[in-house]
Amino acid sequence: MPSWLTTFGDLMALLLTFFVLLLSFSTTSEEDFQEAVGALQGALGVLDGEPILTSPVKLNVPIVKGDITEARPTMKDAKAELEEEMEASGQDENVEVIQGPEGIIIRIKEGVLFPVGAADIRDEFKSTLSRIGAVLNQVENEVVIEGHTDNVPIETDDFINNHWLSAGRAGQVLDYFVNEVGIERTRMGMAGYGDNKPLAENDTFEGRAQNRRVEIRVLYGDGPEEAAPDSVKGLIEAASLQVQSGPAPQEQP
Repeated sequence: MPSWLTTFGDLMALLLTFFVLLLSFSTTSEEDFQEAVGALQGALGVLDGEPILTSPVKLNVPIVKGDITEARPTMKDAKAELEEEMEASGQDENVEVIQGPEGIIIRIKEGVLFPVGAADIRDEFKSTLSRIGAVLNQVENEVVIEGHTDNVPIETDDFINNHWLSAGRAGQVLDYFVNEVGIERTRMGMAGYGDNKPLAENDTFEGRAQNRRVEIRVLYGDGPEEAAPDSVKGLIEAASLQVQSGPAPQEQP
């Protein structure tokens, strides 16, 4: 076979490759072509350009919902949720949610929570107590449970006076939150005040009924979003006074 046929065969193969490339370019969009050229320029490092991977990339990040990604509710959120829960359970007349200077006060009437002279939580109120505990379990604030009575003396086999009764009732609520709801015991405290902190005069039936209660106090934390409104107002006023009382600028000679 003549030697020139080898050269002729190589030329035909190159021409065929060239026409195949022309055909492929004719079916490629301009955007894809520019990306390919850019990638080639950056990879070779000879021509001006940069690798296509360094171009901005848009990512669609899915929104994940749940306790893991959601921030814990603030005290304002907790108060609103408590009010909604009490209205939904039909206990908004028996449970009062108050924003106080030290935190949120959940005031429960004694009649719906305990029988007279006893510290056993009524079965029909346990679901409502669980609703309250579920909201408290979402925040990390310290919780103090207080028991209060009227001034009518009591002496039974279980409680020798009103202080023992009020402390027993506070302890029952605390144990329910810990054992049935799962709130950490280290977050919780309790106190029994007897008739030492009445809301009304004890000389009327209505006043005594108002004084018999359990108060669940959710105390403010250290974060700025949980500071008491009065505290924030005081800090602002103090800062304003400090600025005003500063040394006056001296005139330049």
